[in-house]
Amino acid sequence: MPLLTPCAYIICYDLKRPITDYEPFFNELKKSDKWWHYLNSTWIVLRRDALVDLPPKLVPLIYQGDFLLIQPAKGPAQGWLPKEAWDWLNQNVPRE
Repeated sequence: MPLLTPCAYIICYDLKRPITDYEPFFNELKKSDKWWHYLNSTWIVLRRDALVDLPPKLVPLIYQGDFLLIQPAKGPAQGWLPKEAWDWLNQNVPRE
């Protein structure tokens, strides 16, 4: 059952095959209510899926030997990113 309000998740991966082999995986991430992708192997997505419901949607779209990490995203955060990345994060990722 979809959540009433979207949750923020950080999704990190290490994909072993050519990036063109993962179009279905990236298309699924883009189905999120909102998404952020400023780092090569990291997305932050806002989705109406419970955490337990994400692996069944994403794991079949990657290959054996790939790695995938999905966890709730919460701020504050620190790092070195362009201003527009920080603006998106500050507007969309909840703070504790």
